[in-house]
Amino acid sequence: MRLAIAARRVKGLSGAVRLILAEAAAATAAGWEVDIFAEKIDGAAVRAVGAVPHPMIRWPWGSWLKRRFFAELASRMVRSANIVHGHGDIFDQDILSLHNCVHAAHEALTGLPLPESDAGGRFHALQLSGRHFQILIANSQIMKDDVIRRFQVPKEMIEVVYPGFDQRRFSFTDRARLGANLRAELGLSSEALLFGLVSSGDFEKRGLPSFLRAFALISRKIPGVHALIVGKESRPGRYLHLASQLDIADRVFFRQPQVDVERFYHALNVYVHAAPWEEFGMTILEALACGVPVIAGARAGAAELLAGEARVFVLDELSPDALAAAMEQLACQPDLRARLAALAPTFASTHTLETYGHAVVALHERLAIKSLPPTSPH
Repeated sequence: MRLAIAARRVKGLSGAVRLILAEAAAATAAGWEVDIFAEKIDGAAVRAVGAVPHPMIRWPWGSWLKRRFFAELASRMVRSANIVHGHGDIFDQDILSLHNCVHAAHEALTGLPLPESDAGGRFHALQLSGRHFQILIANSQIMKDDVIRRFQVPKEMIEVVYPGFDQRRFSFTDRARLGANLRAELGLSSEALLFGLVSSGDFEKRGLPSFLRAFALISRKIPGVHALIVGKESRPGRYLHLASQLDIADRVFFRQPQVDVERFYHALNVYVHAAPWEEFGMTILEALACGVPVIAGARAGAAELLAGEARVFVLDELSPDALAAAMEQLACQPDLRARLAALAPTFASTHTLETYGHAVVALHERLAIKSLPPTSPH
């Protein structure tokens, strides 16, 4: 059986790339022949999971034309596969993994509807309204609910499959060693309290301005607290300027993403995810796996994993005052931090890349069985 995976980008450090590779690894282990079609593709990483990379030419102009060109070209190239799995970039597929809800994210961030001219929004609307799939994989319940409400996709067509983390890299057992090393690089003692926000990019969507304002509020009350901000941003100047305006620049560390991003989590005492909308939030899952207490918004998909005492820190409101109150509570109660740190890995433990890959391959096989011709009676 042949599986074709299509995505414009299968290269880099994003969560979507890791999930695509995990899906391919699980499929090849189950005996599928896997081809991956992408404009930007890490051939070595694809071959390492047993799949065949197919680099595709890229249309150089216009966001909408780039999307349409890839969709049309990929659709022709994947026709011979038994199952086609698209990751948001083609029109016709058996399984569609939706990694973003661009309409919901824009509304949460701006309070305004997404402009009809937005290329990503137009593409998603055509995909979802046209039902160009047999199964839609949503990475959280909030994503499923939004797709049902906004595009009237029948709930029977949607499967929630939570993304997974790499348990070889993100483990609470490495906390003492890796955390101490990074704290030494930052010039922090083991007693210093460090809050953090980690992202592959898009600081605005992740709520960095609210995080910085909240941190400024608690830093006036609690001496010796620091913040670590990790992420790639094309124009970081505005956030550096905001930190300076808030008089916290000397307490905030800005760092670029690294392959060994787990080092950052292990240095933290508390992870703060201030995004007003996040379809899932891989960094929340990774922080939990590393044994870090989490503060997150109720509209972050990964917050659905938190239970018990940890649910107190899933916030309906993400204003600087609300964030600061939660941060201050954890800063001032070391016993509470310790309890949540011990609980954190249990929330993550069943959501590894391997379990994600197996769940997705089970959907491939379900559709493959349905497509087989009926056997003739003897």
